[in-house]
Amino acid sequence: MRILVEAPRSTTGRAAETLVKAPTMLQTTRNNKTRARKKNVAVDPGFVLGPRAETKQRMLDATLRHLREKGMADFTLRQLAEALGTSHRLLIYHFGTKEGLLVAVAEEIEREQRDWLRSLSDRHLTPMEQLRTAWDRVVDPQLDRHLRLFVEIYSHALQGRAHTAPLLDTLVDAWLGPTADIFLRMGMAPAQARLQARLTLATARGLMLDVLTTGDIKATGAAWKHYISQFDRLPGAHKPTRP
Repeated sequence: MRILVEAPRSTTGRAAETLVKAPTMLQTTRNNKTRARKKNVAVDPGFVLGPRAETKQRMLDATLRHLREKGMADFTLRQLAEALGTSHRLLIYHFGTKEGLLVAVAEEIEREQRDWLRSLSDRHLTPMEQLRTAWDRVVDPQLDRHLRLFVEIYSHALQGRAHTAPLLDTLVDAWLGPTADIFLRMGMAPAQARLQARLTLATARGLMLDVLTTGDIKATGAAWKHYISQFDRLPGAHKPTRP
């Protein structure tokens, strides 16, 4: 298979075109196995090592930055490529279709959320510190566009759009376990901790929408502080996790 890729325009305004030969699945598998033997590591035969994977990740990162800036209003791959300074043929090569690209975007955002959630445990905070840190993230000005994109993708999931299908099983359930752990450490029974986790998640997301709608950080912060104050006297509320 041969894919035509437009090279970046030169300073003189001329455009060059380059023919890129995409590897076949058989060639990809052989190349991966050869590299794996040299490095003595196991390789998934469906994963392409080297520059292609790095280029795909760079394009995904650039797309995320663009969507956080502009939102997910209707766009074509050609329009996106022009905004990113690349070729729509490269987007097709790496993601197949616009829907394929948006699936990758949704999965990347969810991965970032999970990584942040895990980082709370790594920092050995007390349960109350974890709850306060969660709110600090919501009102962080640097994350405003991130939260707006998250809400936009969340709405796409509720509408049943194909590119957000992988998120439906994670938007709530994936957060209940780690959030329930906070209340287990405070001394709650498992059933009560999970019930409280669901209520806390709903409260946090409701106030997040309030912040994005009203911009009133002071009032919403006071509401969150009032909500979590009910846990302040629980036995393990101020005990940090052990390293």
